[in-house]
Amino acid sequence: MAKFILICTRNGKQIDSFSKKIQTLSKRLIPDNISPDPPLIIQEKGLSISIFNPCSNLPVEKTSVCMGNLLQPRDDWWRPSAEIPDGSYALFRSDKDTIELISDYLGSRTIWYIHTDNEFIASTSQRAIIFFLQDFQPNPDVYPWMLSSGTLGPGLSWDTRIKFLAGNTRLILDRPSWKVALLHEPVRFTPSDIPDDRHESQLKEAIEWVCENLDIDYKKWILPLSGGLDSRAILLFTRNRENLKCITWGISSSLKDKKNDAYIAKSLAEHLNVEHEFFDLESSSTSFDSIFRRFLTAGEGRTDNIAGYMDGFRVWKHLFESGYQGILRGDQAFGNRTVSRVEEVYKNMGCNILTDYENLHPVEDVIQKYGQSRPFSLEKGEDESLESFRDRVNSEFEIPIILAALSDLKLSYVEVVNPFLSRRIVQQVRQLPDDLRTNKRLFRKIIQHRNPDIPLAQHRAIATTKDFLKSQKEIDYIADELSSNTAKFILPDSLIRYILQNMKITDPGVHRKTPVLHSLIGQLAPKKIKKSIKRTMKRKILGINILALRACLICKMHKIFLDDINVSHQG
Repeated sequence: MAKFILICTRNGKQIDSFSKKIQTLSKRLIPDNISPDPPLIIQEKGLSISIFNPCSNLPVEKTSVCMGNLLQPRDDWWRPSAEIPDGSYALFRSDKDTIELISDYLGSRTIWYIHTDNEFIASTSQRAIIFFLQDFQPNPDVYPWMLSSGTLGPGLSWDTRIKFLAGNTRLILDRPSWKVALLHEPVRFTPSDIPDDRHESQLKEAIEWVCENLDIDYKKWILPLSGGLDSRAILLFTRNRENLKCITWGISSSLKDKKNDAYIAKSLAEHLNVEHEFFDLESSSTSFDSIFRRFLTAGEGRTDNIAGYMDGFRVWKHLFESGYQGILRGDQAFGNRTVSRVEEVYKNMGCNILTDYENLHPVEDVIQKYGQSRPFSLEKGEDESLESFRDRVNSEFEIPIILAALSDLKLSYVEVVNPFLSRRIVQQVRQLPDDLRTNKRLFRKIIQHRNPDIPLAQHRAIATTKDFLKSQKEIDYIADELSSNTAKFILPDSLIRYILQNMKITDPGVHRKTPVLHSLIGQLAPKKIKKSIKRTMKRKILGINILALRACLICKMHKIFLDDINVSHQG
């Protein structure tokens, strides 16, 4: 349920005191607000594996483990070189001759690995790998990406040696020769020249097949239900939804707003006669220090998106202690909203770099020092349509880098399944023409046939990251960390000064008034002119509080890794 590690030694020797080390590591990897189940440990000649806080429904066969969910797997799913199953998972298969790692079609569950002359280590946890390496080699390339996007960046890890397994990739380690091979299929959109109604029937059939073949006990699973389209679609296509409980979380005032996620979700659940529970994120008495440490423990600093966890992970503690096995998430790749420029694609997908922001001129020396740029693979191809480029960046960055990181935060407590990210559905979507993917046009049409007369939400139930730092205590917490010796060692002085001088307390309850000019544009200008003026006037600004949070996260994770190493040496 939480984390998994596999260690293979070239000489066939067992890891000294492996069980003891796993027990020590388990206490560090599991958040402090739950009491986990004992780790599952399996050892054979030269091979040691462990699952931390294991869930009873995880597929395990001999020394092969699936962290996630398989759709109609064959009986030999666990054998290296067997057919790759559909589903949302991180798959580890092994025998006496072969180690095989397989990421699902979109990399929704991240696999990290390192291959040295003497060891091969693969895990869903970077901290677990570093613990057993007993050494930390910080990756400075991560720092500008965390500062600019709130993520580790494309294919990057906290340690320079740890590799990231991209989506739809098979890694094969031949144990006798100790050689590694990588088999990867790139993302391609190849529209099929068939009528729209045929596309509709094929996509609908794929969605129905996936939802019908989810091998889960709906009484032990939860659907986080928002007021949007995607989680609603899961509920509408689920055959046994009368057994499925729905939950929504947010600030208490959201239940009174008829256009809010929380209000709409509650209304939808009542209409469909399914159980629904709302969790108030503002009711936690947990200190900010505890919340932040728990956030970094669960997610290993892969994302800055702490806004939905300001209850101190009370929601997830409740689900774990109530015996729920997992949640169904509505992450999807049906298409994205209309864009007119490449820059809009990067902004919408969260793939921002420091030079994108106009308010960072005071730290121009920092930007030049980092020399950050997007990799060539995330640039638009000459013959690639803007819409295909947009949806490819969604597949290669937003889903495996951002959404996978958000799943990690939950995985310390419950399992996570993403039905709409299955290979069968995504392959069908990639055959759609651009116009049927734009704004999820075809997907929306399919849902309309089942959708009750309840509108989609227009407002979020939770505060956003930009509303972060609402009290002097939180400001002081960040400031203390950025004044530490660790911060001075890792981050440029000019960046630290800029942050400390410009942080300020925010009030998410205060709504800014619309400027008069904007109002006049909205009332008088033609649609094309409005769009043009909006693009010209809209400047990309990086909130200083967000920058502060991200800088603090970098420093905290650095300390966590060093502490892990110290503990590993003691053990």
